[in-house]
Amino acid sequence: MLPKDYLKWYARSPLGIGSGFAGLAAALAGVAGGIPAGFALLAGSAIVISAGLVSLLVGAGPKSAIAAREAALGRDRAKKLSHADASREKLARIRIAEGPAADAVRLVALAAGEYLDACRREGKDDPLADAALDEALDIVDIFQKEKDEAATEKRFGLEDADPFADAESRVAAALREKAGLLRERRIQIDGGLPASGRMSVREEIE
Repeated sequence: MLPKDYLKWYARSPLGIGSGFAGLAAALAGVAGGIPAGFALLAGSAIVISAGLVSLLVGAGPKSAIAAREAALGRDRAKKLSHADASREKLARIRIAEGPAADAVRLVALAAGEYLDACRREGKDDPLADAALDEALDIVDIFQKEKDEAATEKRFGLEDADPFADAESRVAAALREKAGLLRERRIQIDGGLPASGRMSVREEIE
């Protein structure tokens, strides 16, 4: 961990926060006892610096900084996975007429579920996969709006104001591409091995 990163995460760790409060308390106590504010502040800062140096020398500081960083990364990962899971749920609830597009939507939802399972199992996430899932939702939204507009135009005998040639095949192809990316990223999260490879490793270990 780089020095600037260490200081950043140490300051956010329970140990760093505790030493900061200790220094502040000492400074306030000094002021209350009649010590000039400048000297009290210096004394409080000395306590913080001393605690930081001691914790660094005994190894408690780095451990606390690493724990703070891992906790922050874990919270960020959980937030991303929650968003991805919500997107997968939206895809799973979508109902469109049977055809290539509907099949592709189900394929993306399946691939997204496999991806999320791998993320939870391995404690990881992948921004490319998360983006692919959001893009899949956008593609389906475009397709649904096109279908709604086409139905309205047909009902009232209107001309197609915004032609979308081969809409279903193009949408299905785009969704299959997103499903492929989700599965590719899931395999990478699983250590670069497909299901058969992971099973072979387990069999060798056992």
